[in-house]
Amino acid sequence: MRALSSISHPRPRRSKMAPLILLCVCSLFSFAIIIHQYHALGSLRVKNAQHTGEEATSTTTTTTAFCNNLNMLTSGSWNNVTKQWHPFNCSFTPFDKPRVDNCLSNKQIGFYGDSTLRNIAHELINLDKANITLAGWASSAKRYICGAGQIGSNGSSLAMYWTPSAFYQKPASMKSIETDDVSIISISVWDMGTYYRGVNPWFVAMKKIILEAAKKRRNKPLYVMNLHNIYASKCTLKNDNDQGRKALKLCQECNKMDAMFAFRDAIASAVRCVKEDGYHNVYLIDTFGVTNSSFGEEHSDGVHFSSEVTQVELQVLLSAICNSSFQHDLNETFLSSGTCPSQPNFEEGRELGCKQY
Repeated sequence: MRALSSISHPRPRRSKMAPLILLCVCSLFSFAIIIHQYHALGSLRVKNAQHTGEEATSTTTTTTAFCNNLNMLTSGSWNNVTKQWHPFNCSFTPFDKPRVDNCLSNKQIGFYGDSTLRNIAHELINLDKANITLAGWASSAKRYICGAGQIGSNGSSLAMYWTPSAFYQKPASMKSIETDDVSIISISVWDMGTYYRGVNPWFVAMKKIILEAAKKRRNKPLYVMNLHNIYASKCTLKNDNDQGRKALKLCQECNKMDAMFAFRDAIASAVRCVKEDGYHNVYLIDTFGVTNSSFGEEHSDGVHFSSEVTQVELQVLLSAICNSSFQHDLNETFLSSGTCPSQPNFEEGRELGCKQY
């Protein structure tokens, strides 16, 4: 028997394909690195848009988590190409007519506020293809109502009431605030200018309005819209007469950034105070993130926004009303930290610019 060590084994044959396979593997590895860097760059561009106010263009990140709170929904960027809003960290499916009809089935919806809220109500009417016309403030100031009618096909109705001031046309004074299934209040911009009395007195008046409305609602939801971003630099002369020039002066002087944040803090604190009084049917809705961007500024007249932006504000509101998963988050999100101020001073250290006319 031959020794094992002396047995000759055939030498492995070296494949002529080995160099080619190795080259392909290296190429695939390099390509994977490039793709990873490309997606990382796209993600960075979107994140930078959040911090700089610039918009992502066509590069977006794919997310699968559903937007389950308003903070997630309003943290995002605009796509300048598609003119669509994209939350950073969650996915969102906009409400269409069938979903709106299902959500608002057999409900009476009341909007109480100024032209910023009227525009949101107008977008809901358009989305639902309802036959309702909303009049301007001049023709509705005396009778308080801008328009009303049926929406959807399930016995729902909508009414828009002209109540732009916490000092004058007050929502809680209307009988409908008791019978609405859903009530939305948005009051600020007129009291920032035309009816200006200062931020601190306005806080006291606004807190009283929300408290009275919450009491009359008897645990039915009351949604209070916080002030969205406003741009004094976009104010323009709309009517070349004394009234038009006064309106331009008010818009430029009274809508400065310090004033905007003072009124925003006052609204959030007013809601906080009412909740601390035990009325947990009050919810603060804040669309500031949607309007705080160069896209928002471009599509603003200083106080109002184009249909593209206002449609997203409506989607934020509908998400709060229709999605039960948002309800828990509504109680705390966007509310100012701390307790209800006993001696409020929202004006200290701020250059408000406005004065009583």
